[in-house]
Amino acid sequence: MRKYKPIIIIVLLFVVFGCSSIKVSQDYDPAKDFSGLKTYAWQSETQAKTDDVRVDNPLLNARIRAAFDRSISRKGYQKVSDGTPDFHVSYQYTIRKTIGSDDVSTGIGFGIGGFGHRSGAAGGIGIGTGSSVSEYDEGMLVIDFIDAGNGNLIWRGIGTRRVSMQSDPEKTITDINKTVDEILAQFPPKRKR
Repeated sequence: MRKYKPIIIIVLLFVVFGCSSIKVSQDYDPAKDFSGLKTYAWQSETQAKTDDVRVDNPLLNARIRAAFDRSISRKGYQKVSDGTPDFHVSYQYTIRKTIGSDDVSTGIGFGIGGFGHRSGAAGGIGIGTGSSVSEYDEGMLVIDFIDAGNGNLIWRGIGTRRVSMQSDPEKTITDINKTVDEILAQFPPKRKR
């Protein structure tokens, strides 16, 4: 059993951390010079209503905005309330049912014993692999940067992750902060030379 302990631990870590990953992507206007952007303002006070009570939540709205303001200010951008900012920010958050499969699942079984009255000690080890399909909720957060001068979209960051309803507001805040941080890690875009 001792020699299989590292294998069991690795499989458990894969299962625990494999399900909670955030996938991010971005799109942007390659002609835009992002180095001139310093100030921003929110385009509207709240997200447009979606008719999904999980999303149309003033607490969630405040948490997403606070996470964004905190994360973008660390990058040196300043929120302004009067005057014209360099860009406006908006976001959309949706939750949808998704079908996914686990790429790898592993099972290990051990057995010792025998059958019959004269049988000696016998044992066996079984190892199996496969995949399983399940339905889960996936949250998608889309953050848009809009040019304040002409109203054109200049950058879009997207983050998706599995979500579950939390009864702990601190856990929800931690998840939102992590998602926003990973989306904004892509901004400003790194240009290929």
